[in-house]
Amino acid sequence: MSQGTYYHGRRDQPTVALTFDDGPNPPRTDEILEILASRGARATFFVIGKWVERWPDGLRRMLQAGHAIGNHSYSHSRPAADFDRADAVIGNLTGMPTRFLRAPYFDYSRCGQSAVAMSSSVRTVHCDVNPSDYLPRDPDRIVSECLRARSGSIIVLHDGAEHDDKRLARPMPLVAALPRIIDGLTSKGYRLVGLDEMELVEGEELTAFASSPR
Repeated sequence: MSQGTYYHGRRDQPTVALTFDDGPNPPRTDEILEILASRGARATFFVIGKWVERWPDGLRRMLQAGHAIGNHSYSHSRPAADFDRADAVIGNLTGMPTRFLRAPYFDYSRCGQSAVAMSSSVRTVHCDVNPSDYLPRDPDRIVSECLRARSGSIIVLHDGAEHDDKRLARPMPLVAALPRIIDGLTSKGYRLVGLDEMELVEGEELTAFASSPR
Protein backbone atom coordinates (compact mmCIF):
# COMPACT_ATOMS: atom_id res chain seq x y z
CA MET A 1 0.00 0.00 0.00
CA SER A 2 1.19 3.52 -0.73
CA GLN A 3 2.50 5.79 1.99
CA GLY A 4 0.06 7.77 4.08
CA THR A 5 -3.28 5.93 4.03
CA TYR A 6 -6.17 7.71 5.71
CA TYR A 7 -9.43 6.12 6.79
CA HIS A 8 -10.99 9.00 8.67
CA GLY A 9 -10.44 12.43 10.12
CA ARG A 10 -10.19 13.54 13.73
CA ARG A 11 -12.92 12.05 15.88
CA ASP A 12 -13.16 15.12 18.09
CA GLN A 13 -14.30 17.38 15.24
CA PRO A 14 -17.92 17.21 13.98
CA THR A 15 -17.08 16.90 10.30
CA VAL A 16 -17.96 14.20 7.74
CA ALA A 17 -16.54 13.91 4.23
CA LEU A 18 -18.74 12.74 1.39
CA THR A 19 -16.55 11.36 -1.40
CA PHE A 20 -17.75 10.37 -4.85
CA ASP A 21 -15.86 7.95 -7.12
CA ASP A 22 -15.94 7.22 -10.87
CA GLY A 23 -16.96 10.54 -12.43
CA PRO A 24 -17.34 12.88 -14.08
CA ASN A 25 -20.54 11.32 -15.36
CA PRO A 26 -23.12 13.61 -16.96
CA PRO A 27 -25.94 13.97 -16.13
CA ARG A 28 -25.65 12.05 -12.85
CA THR A 29 -22.75 14.13 -11.54
CA ASP A 30 -24.70 17.28 -12.38
CA GLU A 31 -27.68 16.01 -10.39
CA ILE A 32 -25.41 15.35 -7.41
CA LEU A 33 -23.83 18.79 -7.72
CA GLU A 34 -27.29 20.36 -7.67
CA ILE A 35 -28.24 18.47 -4.50
CA LEU A 36 -25.00 19.46 -2.77
CA ALA A 37 -25.46 23.10 -3.78
CA SER A 38 -29.07 23.17 -2.57
CA ARG A 39 -27.89 22.17 0.90
CA GLY A 40 -24.61 24.08 1.06
CA ALA A 41 -22.54 20.89 1.33
CA ARG A 42 -19.00 20.38 0.06
CA ALA A 43 -17.62 17.04 -1.14
CA THR A 44 -14.63 15.44 -2.79
CA PHE A 45 -14.80 13.84 -6.23
CA PHE A 46 -12.32 11.09 -7.08
CA VAL A 47 -12.35 11.28 -10.85
CA ILE A 48 -11.25 8.81 -13.54
CA GLY A 49 -8.83 10.24 -16.09
CA LYS A 50 -10.51 8.72 -19.15
CA TRP A 51 -13.82 10.31 -18.17
CA VAL A 52 -12.16 13.68 -17.53
CA GLU A 53 -10.83 13.52 -21.10
CA ARG A 54 -14.30 12.73 -22.42
CA TRP A 55 -16.20 15.21 -20.24
CA PRO A 56 -13.82 18.00 -19.19
CA ASP A 57 -16.75 20.31 -18.51
CA GLY A 58 -17.88 17.88 -15.83
CA LEU A 59 -14.65 18.43 -13.93
CA ARG A 60 -14.90 22.17 -14.48
CA ARG A 61 -18.38 22.18 -12.92
CA MET A 62 -17.03 20.37 -9.85
CA LEU A 63 -14.31 22.99 -9.50
CA GLN A 64 -16.67 25.92 -10.09
CA ALA A 65 -18.93 24.55 -7.34
CA GLY A 66 -15.98 24.59 -4.93
CA HIS A 67 -15.48 20.86 -4.40
CA ALA A 68 -12.18 19.07 -3.83
CA ILE A 69 -10.79 16.75 -6.51
CA GLY A 70 -9.01 13.43 -6.11
CA ASN A 71 -7.24 10.98 -8.43
CA HIS A 72 -9.03 7.64 -9.04
CA SER A 73 -6.61 6.40 -11.74
CA TYR A 74 -6.83 6.89 -15.48
CA SER A 75 -8.50 3.68 -16.65
CA HIS A 76 -9.98 2.19 -13.46
CA SER A 77 -8.17 -1.10 -14.02
CA ARG A 78 -7.47 -3.66 -11.32
CA PRO A 79 -4.85 -3.26 -10.06
CA ALA A 80 -4.19 0.29 -11.23
CA ALA A 81 -0.81 1.94 -11.72
CA ASP A 82 -1.82 4.76 -14.09
CA PHE A 83 -2.25 7.49 -11.48
CA ASP A 84 0.48 9.59 -13.11
CA ARG A 85 -1.42 9.65 -16.39
CA ALA A 86 -4.62 10.61 -14.58
CA ASP A 87 -2.81 13.35 -12.67
CA ALA A 88 -1.59 14.87 -15.92
CA VAL A 89 -5.11 14.90 -17.37
CA ILE A 90 -6.63 16.36 -14.22
CA GLY A 91 -3.86 18.91 -13.76
CA ASN A 92 -4.27 20.12 -17.32
CA LEU A 93 -7.69 21.46 -16.28
CA THR A 94 -7.11 22.38 -12.65
CA GLY A 95 -3.63 23.83 -13.09
CA MET A 96 -2.32 21.93 -10.05
CA PRO A 97 -1.50 18.37 -8.98
CA THR A 98 -4.13 16.43 -7.09
CA ARG A 99 -3.63 16.12 -3.34
CA PHE A 100 -5.79 13.04 -2.79
CA LEU A 101 -5.74 9.57 -4.33
CA ARG A 102 -7.93 6.49 -4.08
CA ALA A 103 -7.16 3.25 -5.90
CA PRO A 104 -10.00 1.48 -7.71
CA TYR A 105 -11.39 -1.38 -5.62
CA PHE A 106 -9.11 -0.21 -2.79
CA ASP A 107 -6.37 -2.26 -4.50
CA TYR A 108 -3.12 -0.44 -3.78
CA SER A 109 -0.81 -3.25 -4.88
CA ARG A 110 0.68 -1.35 -7.83
CA CYS A 111 0.87 2.10 -6.28
CA GLY A 112 4.62 1.65 -5.91
CA GLN A 113 4.87 1.96 -9.70
CA SER A 114 3.40 5.46 -9.63
CA ALA A 115 5.42 8.52 -8.64
CA VAL A 116 2.18 10.35 -7.89
CA ALA A 117 0.86 7.63 -5.61
CA MET A 118 4.13 7.50 -3.68
CA SER A 119 4.57 11.25 -3.39
CA SER A 120 4.75 12.59 0.16
CA SER A 121 2.40 15.41 -0.87
CA VAL A 122 -0.40 13.01 -1.86
CA ARG A 123 -2.81 11.57 0.68
CA THR A 124 -4.16 8.11 -0.14
CA VAL A 125 -7.72 8.12 1.16
CA HIS A 126 -9.67 5.01 2.08
CA CYS A 127 -12.94 5.31 4.06
CA ASP A 128 -14.66 4.11 7.20
CA VAL A 129 -18.21 4.07 5.81
CA ASN A 130 -18.96 2.15 2.61
CA PRO A 131 -22.66 1.60 1.86
CA SER A 132 -21.81 -0.29 -1.38
CA ASP A 133 -24.04 2.00 -3.41
CA TYR A 134 -22.51 0.61 -6.62
CA LEU A 135 -24.60 -2.56 -6.07
CA PRO A 136 -28.31 -2.78 -6.88
CA ARG A 137 -29.50 -1.39 -3.59
CA ASP A 138 -32.57 0.29 -2.18
CA PRO A 139 -32.03 4.02 -1.49
CA ASP A 140 -33.37 3.53 2.05
CA ARG A 141 -30.53 1.11 2.81
CA ILE A 142 -27.93 3.51 1.43
CA VAL A 143 -29.33 6.25 3.67
CA SER A 144 -29.38 4.13 6.81
CA GLU A 145 -25.82 2.92 6.33
CA CYS A 146 -24.49 6.42 5.65
CA LEU A 147 -26.19 7.74 8.78
CA ARG A 148 -24.02 5.38 10.85
CA ALA A 149 -21.18 7.81 10.20
CA ARG A 150 -19.55 9.50 13.18
CA SER A 151 -17.29 12.49 13.64
CA GLY A 152 -14.41 12.34 11.18
CA SER A 153 -16.01 9.71 8.96
CA ILE A 154 -15.16 9.44 5.28
CA ILE A 155 -18.06 8.02 3.25
CA VAL A 156 -17.39 6.47 -0.17
CA LEU A 157 -20.16 6.93 -2.76
CA HIS A 158 -20.30 6.72 -6.55
CA ASP A 159 -21.48 9.28 -9.09
CA GLY A 160 -20.46 7.11 -12.04
CA ALA A 161 -19.07 3.74 -13.09
CA GLU A 162 -15.98 2.36 -14.75
CA HIS A 163 -17.86 1.18 -17.87
CA ASP A 164 -20.21 2.96 -20.26
CA ASP A 165 -22.97 0.40 -19.94
CA LYS A 166 -23.32 0.98 -16.19
CA ARG A 167 -22.53 4.64 -15.72
CA LEU A 168 -26.06 6.06 -16.06
CA ALA A 169 -28.05 3.45 -14.14
CA ARG A 170 -25.66 2.65 -11.29
CA PRO A 171 -25.78 6.04 -9.48
CA MET A 172 -29.57 6.43 -9.59
CA PRO A 173 -30.27 4.92 -6.13
CA LEU A 174 -27.56 7.16 -4.66
CA VAL A 175 -29.03 10.24 -6.34
CA ALA A 176 -32.39 9.36 -4.78
CA ALA A 177 -30.78 8.81 -1.37
CA LEU A 178 -28.43 11.79 -1.26
CA PRO A 179 -30.83 14.51 -0.04
CA ARG A 180 -31.77 12.36 2.95
CA ILE A 181 -28.14 11.48 3.62
CA ILE A 182 -27.16 15.13 3.76
CA ASP A 183 -30.19 16.18 5.79
CA GLY A 184 -29.70 13.30 8.21
CA LEU A 185 -26.03 14.02 8.80
CA THR A 186 -26.54 17.75 9.23
CA SER A 187 -29.42 17.15 11.64
CA LYS A 188 -26.92 15.23 13.79
CA GLY A 189 -24.71 18.30 13.89
CA TYR A 190 -22.12 17.24 11.32
CA ARG A 191 -20.60 19.68 8.87
CA LEU A 192 -20.07 18.18 5.40
CA VAL A 193 -16.64 19.16 4.16
CA GLY A 194 -14.13 18.47 1.43
CA LEU A 195 -11.09 16.38 2.33
CA ASP A 196 -9.04 19.56 2.07
CA GLU A 197 -10.93 20.86 5.14
CA MET A 198 -10.59 17.70 7.21
CA GLU A 199 -7.64 16.94 9.47
CA LEU A 200 -6.95 13.36 8.40
CA VAL A 201 -5.69 10.69 10.78
CA GLU A 202 -3.19 8.22 9.37
CA GLY A 203 -3.44 4.51 10.09
CA GLU A 204 -5.54 1.51 9.26
CA GLU A 205 -9.08 1.12 10.48
CA LEU A 206 -11.66 -1.41 9.33
CA THR A 207 -14.45 0.12 7.26
CA ALA A 208 -17.93 0.01 8.68
CA PHE A 209 -19.01 -1.89 5.58
CA ALA A 210 -16.45 -4.28 4.23
CA SER A 211 -17.40 -4.49 0.54
CA SER A 212 -14.82 -3.06 -1.84
CA PRO A 213 -15.76 0.08 -3.78
CA ARG A 214 -15.71 0.13 -7.56
